[in-house]
Amino acid sequence: MQIRCNHCHKPFALRKEEVFAALEAIQEQNLHHYNAYCPHCRRANRISRTELQHAAPEWKSAKQEDVSSKPA
Repeated sequence: MQIRCNHCHKPFALRKEEVFAALEAIQEQNLHHYNAYCPHCRRANRISRTELQHAAPEWKSAKQEDVSSKPA
């Protein structure tokens, strides 16, 4: 996921694993956004839940996977 810092305007990327971890943290803590820190200026950039979900459409929360994996 490519992000442009809101403060220094330099681009940086979040790996797929980081996006999945961010979605898990948002789900567990019931947050509205995730703070991605710029590696250049080290300031936080807010990334919304919907923006993260667009970057990882195949992501499913651990709770959803637990329910779907239980046998009937």
